[in-house]
Amino acid sequence: MKGLAIVDKGLEEVALEEITEKIKSKGKKEETRVIFLISKEEDLCRLAYTCQSVRRILLLIKEIKVNRELDKTVCLFKKEINKTDLKKYLHKKVSVKCKRIGEHKFTSVDLASEISKVLKDYEFKISRKNNDLVFYVYIYKNKGYFCLDFSDRDLSKRNYRIFTKAGSLKGSLGYAVFRFSKYKHGETLLDPACESSIIPIEAALSIMNKSVNFYKKEFVFQKIDEKYKKIFELEDKKIKKSVKGIYAFDKLLSNINSSKKNAKIAGVEKNINFSKADIEWLDTKFEKNSVDKIVTKLPSESKNISKNLVEKIYQEFFYQAEFILKKEGVIVICSLKNDLLKESARKKDFKVVDEKKIFSGQQQYSVTIFKKFYKE
Repeated sequence: MKGLAIVDKGLEEVALEEITEKIKSKGKKEETRVIFLISKEEDLCRLAYTCQSVRRILLLIKEIKVNRELDKTVCLFKKEINKTDLKKYLHKKVSVKCKRIGEHKFTSVDLASEISKVLKDYEFKISRKNNDLVFYVYIYKNKGYFCLDFSDRDLSKRNYRIFTKAGSLKGSLGYAVFRFSKYKHGETLLDPACESSIIPIEAALSIMNKSVNFYKKEFVFQKIDEKYKKIFELEDKKIKKSVKGIYAFDKLLSNINSSKKNAKIAGVEKNINFSKADIEWLDTKFEKNSVDKIVTKLPSESKNISKNLVEKIYQEFFYQAEFILKKEGVIVICSLKNDLLKESARKKDFKVVDEKKIFSGQQQYSVTIFKKFYKE
């Protein structure tokens, strides 16, 4: 059997790593998706409940080549569905959902409607409301995937993400930025410009092995099979009660107050050290060479913030980082642009070791990873 994870563009690598860690499975990544092997359907339940990097977790039933024309695409799906044994699901009420990305002469709604007709011919009971199962059709350019949905909601959304700013990262992106740091248990992690604390909260949840859905245990997989409810208890037993070494700082008290509220909703407020502190005071908060990872989101030049101000922020940031970061420490910065950022880093002998591009819808972010370069 195969599973399919749908992810935000740029998060494929992180999602594959997370899936491999959780269910010890091999997989492959393609743009916006990860295909992986599963030994049992419970693996998908576990991933749907605990994964932080994905949007959907699906049982992959058929992979189908897609045509730009609706009628031809429907014929291709119908041919493959008719060759598939779906009898064990016939007693369930089902609905069909579709997500389409690419240039096609049909909409997601059009295709979902047509696939519903195909399943009705297969003798399925189609019900938009009060359904037991959700068949999910994912179209990405010329590839189509006919799947059984184990989540039935966008898993990248977070219940705790209430007190935020306009530019606050999505939870899944915050998790990815944290993962790019290659954090190891026991290390010190600092976000010195935390705003809503999306990155520290995602980090705390990950380190604690606490599901982002801990307070929202409503999944369609419970309707697929009653026994799958046991997944919640099994995963919750893995939660660590406390972790140390996560710091969330911001120069604005209002941001710290918002961060504390978000962290409380997420159930991790006791595992993050919050403090109102400007970047220029970091050397008074930490000893020299004491921080392992600095992971944050910094502003970029825009119509709302001048190049001179951004440059000043960057210069102070790298000046402080030079003092508090351990010799083998890592800096991960998410920003809309990174040319000026890299220029400021070079002046303090920080070198770029990797660059990533991640997306929230059409919005692209640059994630730049730095390490200190020591001259011999």
